[in-house]
This record gives sequence, C-alpha cells and structure tokens, in this order.
Amino acid sequence: MAYTDSGGDGELVLLVHAGVFGAWFEPLAAEPALAGLRIVRMVRAGYTGPTPDRPLTLTDHATHCAALLDELGGGPATVVGHSSSSAIALQLAVDRPDLVRGLVLGEPPLIEQLIDPEDAAAVRDAFRPVGQAVAAAAAGDDVSAAYDAFMGVVCGPHHRQVVTAALGGDGLARAVQDSAYFFRDEVAAAAQWEFDAATAARVRTPVLLVQGGASPPPTHRLVARLAALLPDVGVVTFDDDNHLLPLQSPAALARLVADHTRARNSLDHRKVMGPTALSSKA
Repeated sequence: MAYTDSGGDGELVLLVHAGVFGAWFEPLAAEPALAGLRIVRMVRAGYTGPTPDRPLTLTDHATHCAALLDELGGGPATVVGHSSSSAIALQLAVDRPDLVRGLVLGEPPLIEQLIDPEDAAAVRDAFRPVGQAVAAAAAGDDVSAAYDAFMGVVCGPHHRQVVTAALGGDGLARAVQDSAYFFRDEVAAAAQWEFDAATAARVRTPVLLVQGGASPPPTHRLVARLAALLPDVGVVTFDDDNHLLPLQSPAALARLVADHTRARNSLDHRKVMGPTALSSKA
C-alpha cells in the first residue's frame, strides 16, 4: 500500500481507488475544488510495490484503509470509493464507524450481492464473453485482452480514449499493467464479499451514491436498490457519464466531495443529499 497526503489541517478525505488500476482518482486529487481539505489518495495493496503474498479479501483492503486512517489521525474521514472500492468503503463503515464521517460512492460494482435480482441473468450474460480472457490473465498470460474485454463491458467501447485523455499514454500503459492484479485476485474477492440488507443497515454514516446517466439500466437499478437499503442516503446523476465518471468529470466530482465533506462538518448534510436523484454535470 502507498499513499499521497496533501497535508494541512482541513477535513480529512480518503480517496480509495477502484479495481483494474490504481490511478482512477489521480485527476480528482488535483482538482482545485478540494483545496483546503486534507486529501489522502491511497494506492491499494496489489497496485503498488510487491505483489501481496496471499489473496486479499475486500475486508482486508478495508482493514488497510482503517490502519492508514489510524496512522494519519486527523479525525474521521469522508471516504470516496468507486466500483469495487465502494464495497471496500462500505465494509470500512461497518467495521470501523469511528473512522468514517461520510461516504461518496461512484457506481458500486455490478456484483451479485448488490444488483437487482431481476438483472442477475443479464449481467452474467454480459460478462460471459469476458470470462476466458480474464481466466487467461489470472493464469499469467498477457493482460491486454482481458483489460479490453472487461473495460469494454463495464465502461463502454471508448474506454481507452477516456483513460488516455485523463492519464496520458503512459497512464494507459500503467493501467493495463496494473490490471493483472485485479484479474488474478480482486475479481474473486469481489465475488466472495458478504453484504446483505442487515449489513447495509449497519452503515450509519451518510452515503452519497453517484451514478452516470449514460450507464446501463442494471447500474441504475443497483444504485436504487442500494439506496433503499442504506439508512441515510442520497443519489446524484452525472448525466453524460458512465462508469468512467471519475475520469470524465473529476471537477464535478470534486465539488460534490467538497460539498459533502463540508456539509457533514456543519451537520447539515441534507444540503447535498436528498431522497431523490439529482442531476449534476455542470
């Protein structure tokens, strides 16, 4: 595990990146809207340094987040997750509620524990063509085919262009390289994660769910289902984005994170949260 820390005495914000690669939140961390906050961008185990010596569960990743927050001090944090790290952030909020002031979660993953049951067959069918490439990558073969197959299903056909525009050509190359860990370990970890209605009820911190308006209907139904399970939740839609939203709209996401964090500090999170979906792309 590694991290960058902007320092300062502002409210603490922990950015926990999604699976596949470690740079999802690089653009977000640099956004001016976050000035005055203490921004800690974590690079999770498996995406930096030596390969972990055993498979890590999502709970293990949540434990790493807790250890980092304990080390940093500075009070409870707003934790920002995306895709599989949304699950990690939820687990952290369940296991260590003392460390979490609020959650901002971009498009939680399309996994069985979270999707609407009516979408289960369609989601399995959508990912079935990806399976062979992912299995080959997990076995140590070239990861490029698995990267393109997986990202094509989850993020659409223009994923390479979006990643390159946000992170540069070298960033895209690193993303493909990083994905080897994801296919070897994290796909299985996400499938094995345990989360149900009773667990959701234990997430007492306010949660802001962010979805892309251009994402497919199963994603929107997943967000609606999760929102119905969580005790204190709001939903925001970035109209033109999809699962790539941290790279497509980092400025809008930064404003959302800053507003959510500062509203929580004033104990008036309803300024940025509500029971119905909002539209935010400006």
